[in-house]
Amino acid sequence: MDASGSATGAEYPPPPPLVTLLALTMGVFLVTLNVTVVTVALPDIQRSLHARPDELEWVIDAYNLVGASLLLSAGFFADRFGRKRALLTGYTVFSGGALLCAAAPSAGALILFRVLQAVGGTALTPTSLSIVANLYQDPRERARAIGIWGVSSGLGLGAGPIVGGAVSDWWGWRAVFVVNAVAGVIALVIARRVVPRSRSEVRRGLDIRGQVLAMAVLASLTYALIEAPRYGWTSPRIVLVLVADVILGAVFAAVELRVREPLVDLRVFHDRQFSGAIFITVAAFFAYSGFVYFTALYLQQVRGLSPLEAGLVMLPGALPVLAGGPISGRLVATRGARGVLFAGTCVLAVGTLLLALPEADAPLWQILVPALLVGIGYGFINAPVSTVAVATLPRQQAGVAAAMASSARNVGLVMGIAVLGSVVNGRMPGLQAHESYALAYTDAIHPAYIVAAGVALAAAGVALSTLRAEPPGTPRPVPATGR
Repeated sequence: MDASGSATGAEYPPPPPLVTLLALTMGVFLVTLNVTVVTVALPDIQRSLHARPDELEWVIDAYNLVGASLLLSAGFFADRFGRKRALLTGYTVFSGGALLCAAAPSAGALILFRVLQAVGGTALTPTSLSIVANLYQDPRERARAIGIWGVSSGLGLGAGPIVGGAVSDWWGWRAVFVVNAVAGVIALVIARRVVPRSRSEVRRGLDIRGQVLAMAVLASLTYALIEAPRYGWTSPRIVLVLVADVILGAVFAAVELRVREPLVDLRVFHDRQFSGAIFITVAAFFAYSGFVYFTALYLQQVRGLSPLEAGLVMLPGALPVLAGGPISGRLVATRGARGVLFAGTCVLAVGTLLLALPEADAPLWQILVPALLVGIGYGFINAPVSTVAVATLPRQQAGVAAAMASSARNVGLVMGIAVLGSVVNGRMPGLQAHESYALAYTDAIHPAYIVAAGVALAAAGVALSTLRAEPPGTPRPVPATGR
């Protein structure tokens, strides 16, 4: 012990004040909150702006699409121009975009302003995590801070329906975006005062061609999925977009395999566990986004619940995130990822499948029980799947793995709403010709829940076949060689 009473050995500066961590975690909380906070306000938005069903999907997917496309490049700008500057810019653009959303005169304008809001949000997620990792020098303090950052992410996604429901019910859907803007400005003011300046010593290049192609691939595929029910799967418009998407995907793969500093290093997918973790991430968020989106609409448009009441019914799908993250994290660290993620994906599949059973006038417990199962499954997947992805690759590729895992979440959210929305919107016209809207919508969403359950079940199979049983970081035995 030294004179101050501290242990000898490695000496670390005192951790930053909690207000600094608050300014950083507020960013990821707001970004993930905005994935789901608008869902319960969609019926109000539809009535106010006379939005079509496909435009409602774009209100959600435009935001997620930008995140999926730009997350991989966001870290470059933070490293090149300074992390604090990128963080403050992110808060500014996010808050400005939220205010414009609140004043949107039409569905098209709202979609455009959601894109702007997402651009700001994209700067917040990797930048805040990078600052957290660099502020805390003591490994234990760093792990604790990153854990709080991760809980904030899961909490934002799960709290969206109840927060959006309460605000929309009391003050209308525009107030949802005003509250976002106010929270963003408060975080901006705090971050400006307490977050220190920092930048990376390593100068990375930006794969501009890869970034443009990635955006084109995701945008064209999402457009085809969302708009196919409106124009028809065999219409020239949709067929041309799908053909273009295949060509763009091939070009993207060719470019990424040749460029020196690719946006997506495709070679990392040679590792079966990493590929499995990425697939499970996409599948889990695919299923969870379907639960949030269609359950929110069903509860209001079919059952006649208010936005707040709908958010309360969906609360069991959010609360397990708080306990599931720490519990599953400890289980993965001690027992390995295979069993934990297999169990989580199976529970998620069962919960989603049970949502396909209730009729239009079913008692609410038939929604509450499946919602709880969905929440438990999602809670056990959310945190550890990213840990597995990052821990699988060599340490020097941790940044690449983290960026891909974050982007995979957004891809799952985008594809979940686009694919399942295509199932629902494609069935509605035929069903409404013979049934009331309530019965038609109930019948239309049942196949969507079944598809979501099938995707979650596929993720369970991938967990069994690709993930290792031992905890992440455990050295793999070297096979003995014969003499």
